[in-house]
Amino acid sequence: MIDLCLRYGANGVPILSNNGIDSQAEALITDYDPSLLKTPRPLDIDDFTENYVGLRLHYTYLSHKGFIWGRMVFHNTKILVYDPVRNCADEEPIDGNTIVIDNRLLDEKKEHALRSTVMHECCHGIYHYSFYCLGKQCGSRRQPYTSCEAKNIIGPDNVPGRLQADIDWIEHQAKYFSAAILMPRTPMSKICKSPYIRFGIFENNPGSENDALAAYIAKLFNVSCESAKIRIKQLGLGYKAKPRNTRKIFNVGNLHVETKI
Repeated sequence: MIDLCLRYGANGVPILSNNGIDSQAEALITDYDPSLLKTPRPLDIDDFTENYVGLRLHYTYLSHKGFIWGRMVFHNTKILVYDPVRNCADEEPIDGNTIVIDNRLLDEKKEHALRSTVMHECCHGIYHYSFYCLGKQCGSRRQPYTSCEAKNIIGPDNVPGRLQADIDWIEHQAKYFSAAILMPRTPMSKICKSPYIRFGIFENNPGSENDALAAYIAKLFNVSCESAKIRIKQLGLGYKAKPRNTRKIFNVGNLHVETKI
């Protein structure tokens, strides 16, 4: 994998803008398989994670009710898991450089959540070693693994101006990276700005153009429609709402009468 030459703050958090994450995601894809930027298609998340980034994938039950979707384990350690046979918590030894995914995401109905989660944890593995393994919190070392819930991985984009704690920035970066690697900026721009595609969607889906565009992107990259909507909005590639006319002019004989509507 290429060296991204990251800069870090004193807190161990990478100094990255959304634009920087987009650029670095495309640099990784260019090094991994440049054809993905020319011929848009779903990323092979298993091959990218294991054979390019160099992280193992492991599946287990991470919690009783499935609220934890993924962990990035940086060093050999034991993590809390759920044993469905005995219906109790347990500890499982995990090797370092391993992404652990909750077994429930292996359900074919949750494929999109699985893809987003693996790339979310992959970002932690690429960007956040310093935060979890070198930084200090309350005078003690942090645990050498993440604990990512569904709300950290999917849902509305975080607003950088509202991010306060270090962990907020960490999770924002991972969420944004997941979208940037699954739906790269260059092919997204090419698709969404294509006059042929835009006109076709506009003609066939009056009033719901953005939903139709998101559905097209979702199918092309094998992501959820919600993720596609968020990504389109992030990049400013959606259809703009037409301003509503507030006045109308009527011709009455030789006079022009203007009225509010």
